[in-house]
Amino acid sequence: MSLPFDPVAAKLKVGLEIHQQLASSKKLFCSCPIMKSAELPSSFERRLRPSQSEFGQIDPAAVFEYNKGKVNAYRWNPESSCMVEADEEPPHSPNEEAIDTALLIGLLLNSTLVDEVHVMRKIVIDGSNTAGFQRTLVVALAGYVEVGRLKVGVQSVTLEEDAARIIGDDERSRYFALDRLGVPLVEVSLDPITAGPEEVEKVALYLGRALRSTGRVERGLGSIRQDLNISILDGEVVEVKGVQKLNLIARVVRYEAVRQMALVRIAEEIRKRGITQPKTSVRELTADLQQSSSSVVRRILEASGKIYCLAVVGFSGLLGHEPYPGVRLGRELAEVARANSIGGIIHSDEFRKQGITGEEEARIRSAMGAGSEDALILLGGDELRVSATIEQVKARLSKAADGPPAETRAATDDGETRYMRPRPGASRMYPETDIPEVVLPAERVQRVSKLVPVPWRTAVDDLIARYSLSEDLALQVYDSENYEVFEDLASRLRLEPSFIASTLVEMPPRLLREGIDESKISVKIIVELLEAISHGKVAKEASIDVLRIVGRGEAPHVDAAVRRLGLKVLSENELRELIDKIVEDSSGLIMKRGNSAFSALMGEVMKQVRGKIDGELVSRILREKVEAKLKAAR
Repeated sequence: MSLPFDPVAAKLKVGLEIHQQLASSKKLFCSCPIMKSAELPSSFERRLRPSQSEFGQIDPAAVFEYNKGKVNAYRWNPESSCMVEADEEPPHSPNEEAIDTALLIGLLLNSTLVDEVHVMRKIVIDGSNTAGFQRTLVVALAGYVEVGRLKVGVQSVTLEEDAARIIGDDERSRYFALDRLGVPLVEVSLDPITAGPEEVEKVALYLGRALRSTGRVERGLGSIRQDLNISILDGEVVEVKGVQKLNLIARVVRYEAVRQMALVRIAEEIRKRGITQPKTSVRELTADLQQSSSSVVRRILEASGKIYCLAVVGFSGLLGHEPYPGVRLGRELAEVARANSIGGIIHSDEFRKQGITGEEEARIRSAMGAGSEDALILLGGDELRVSATIEQVKARLSKAADGPPAETRAATDDGETRYMRPRPGASRMYPETDIPEVVLPAERVQRVSKLVPVPWRTAVDDLIARYSLSEDLALQVYDSENYEVFEDLASRLRLEPSFIASTLVEMPPRLLREGIDESKISVKIIVELLEAISHGKVAKEASIDVLRIVGRGEAPHVDAAVRRLGLKVLSENELRELIDKIVEDSSGLIMKRGNSAFSALMGEVMKQVRGKIDGELVSRILREKVEAKLKAAR
């Protein structure tokens, strides 16, 4: 959403939480190795139910998930999971290596380490943890990071177990793999940042690089996730979960801020009509709509679904009102319905688009006792699920006059957000009774303090100095999951480090933009290509063509791609013979234009040798031959 947006006028505040997977050999509360299992032969099912807290309250997010009516189905493999993940065995003592890493990160962020690490339980209501809670260990408090003009406070550094990996979803069940459950993560929570979206992204980028500087965290997509707590105009905080790419943060913040601003404008329109709490009525209209002209309604009825109508007094025109492109109250309500496993809604501001005729609308209004100034919302599907969804839609409408409500949303791959569920209640953390506290003696803290790394900026400067990389390329290498691969290749291949770096970090995104499956361009394939170039089997100029062939699935590996492209490498003697012939055939051009003929001749030679020999060698030999020709003619 590229709209004008003033973060100062909007009083934009963004709280940032970084979840970083640690490069640990085993899980946090057992000895299972950290690996992704290709096969998941064992399974069991659970359904979590909400219960009252000590204060007699039930968490609204737990109620929301329960009302979906789904069973949680877990798949697992003994090679990567055990009875601890299945919640059939008490957790083991915490991973000491992971605790040390969390302490190290706390020191790196100028935080104060705790004297004792206590394990807490945090309620998890989406089924991604078999126990219904996540174990969390607070290891450090306070601290700060300085990024340009900003000094951002650190609220806490915690160690926690990752959630199960979701692998599917259907009408009955949600399916999870247990191989990721229990993997140690470090969570860094920052104070709210009062700055623009781009500055928030810079803070996240700085923090991610600081964590990588320890050498104790994983790299690559999926190893780091960001949650954002976004508010405008001192309003409610919206939690946006699961931003996996750092370069999406600014886009997500901007989209969510503009979405909230649009909801403020919609709320103003509602209040102009004198409405603070909308009046609603509900009725089943399944029998009334048996002959509906809408294909959407007919599909629901053909599947034996029920159709209900929700009338909202005085809301006509408000559900389709769009103060900013793409932001409508009707769309907000549809997202609530989809989160409840209902396909969406049909509302009266868009009846014609959904095939509801004027005559049919009149019948619906008559059945509902609704006037022309009222809005109508149709929902259809399984009766119990529709009934639960109607209550959620009514709850969302009750907050419409107040602006954007507090809720949890998910970040999408294109930088937008979508509704997930209500915000969890505040009191959802309580002590873990199965694990004793971990005391941190002074000598342990002193040992860990000696491991605090040099600042990441120093490491980047070292890359620039040692390998003559540009700053941009050095930063890309440092941020890349192939940082160690680059160091290894640069030390043993007879290639310029800048070429190795460019091939590792710039070629895969370039091919992705061409529509090539990035997963086919593995680091193994790139290393194979660079080794072939170093050994003189492939010319540097052919590298992108070779990767393109492999990425398209036209060759399984580099050697096959080279054969398919017919890239027989020329020897230097064969090159010299070819250049001699071209220079001789172009004598007239050389005599007429002198050294200026070089470019034309270079193009002619490269037509015949591109991808078969190094272009720098071609340039050097051709220039020698042209100058020798001119000298002989003097």
